[in-house]
Amino acid sequence: MPANVDHDAKRAEIARISADLISEHGLQAATIRKVAACAGFSTTVVTHYFANKRAMLLAAYRYVAERSQERFDAMAADYISDPLLRLETLLPIDEEGRNAWRLYFQFWPMADHDEELASEQRWWSENALSLARQMLESACPDKGDLDRKAILALSALHGIAMQALFDPQNWPAHKQREIWRAQAHILRARLPS
Repeated sequence: MPANVDHDAKRAEIARISADLISEHGLQAATIRKVAACAGFSTTVVTHYFANKRAMLLAAYRYVAERSQERFDAMAADYISDPLLRLETLLPIDEEGRNAWRLYFQFWPMADHDEELASEQRWWSENALSLARQMLESACPDKGDLDRKAILALSALHGIAMQALFDPQNWPAHKQREIWRAQAHILRARLPS
């Protein structure tokens, strides 16, 4: 009798391995052959779950985005007194965060030419804006202009993450937190028209 196979777990494992390869070595490293070798599978097993490399890459992107969301959700209790600080869990302040941002940056140029990936990235961007808006709604005494503040928050997070990845010596975790907290302080105030 054949052993039961958890197909969802296999897909997730392949997506995780693909994501790790992309984070460490770039998109070109995540070939079906390399992912199969890292997983200890044949290429046939990988192509059973993903029709082609593009489908496997999209699964890697989704895998990392979903883990980032889970991480954000798990930190809720730690930041109950200041919801805006909860957004700093989205920064590359540790290895998991750095790997997620490395993967995101690899996919951004691809999305310029791939409508499905662009749509995926727009969805996750809207999700991040929604999270920022929720945190602002909880943290700001002035409830006006929350949408604009959420855009500013997300822009600040992107900017800090980009600096931290490309200049890690000058953007360690404590500096990222310091800059984000200064931005959060600004966001609590009324924005000029």
